[in-house]
Amino acid sequence: MAAAALLLCLGTGHCLAQQQEGSRQEPDYDEIAAKQVNELIDRYKLDDIQAFKVDTLLQHYVPIYNEEIRRVRDAGASQAQSYQRVVDFWGDFLDNEYKKIFTEEQWKRYMKSYAGKEKKKRDKRLAAARGETVE
Repeated sequence: MAAAALLLCLGTGHCLAQQQEGSRQEPDYDEIAAKQVNELIDRYKLDDIQAFKVDTLLQHYVPIYNEEIRRVRDAGASQAQSYQRVVDFWGDFLDNEYKKIFTEEQWKRYMKSYAGKEKKKRDKRLAAARGETVE
């Protein structure tokens, strides 16, 4: 899973708290981050330093992302657009951070993957929200 996938869970299936009937179960952020890091290591052959940077990034930001999703939900949002803004912001943020961490070759492979296709879709949505057009 990449940024989009993580959200995501960063698939853009995302790291939302799992719900059981009548109760909410807090996700295990360490486990979510570890799975994402392991997938990125396997898929893009990250070295130890890259893996450490991605792990640190996700350990810090996945809980913040989930808190934002929780606030949207608790505010009574019922439309996907409300959530999409949060997902797009964090997906864009993580992709920008991954680009800084990955080598040029790893980034090219990333952009050819499902995550890259999702990034392109997200870039178009974000540009449209700013009143811009993207080719």
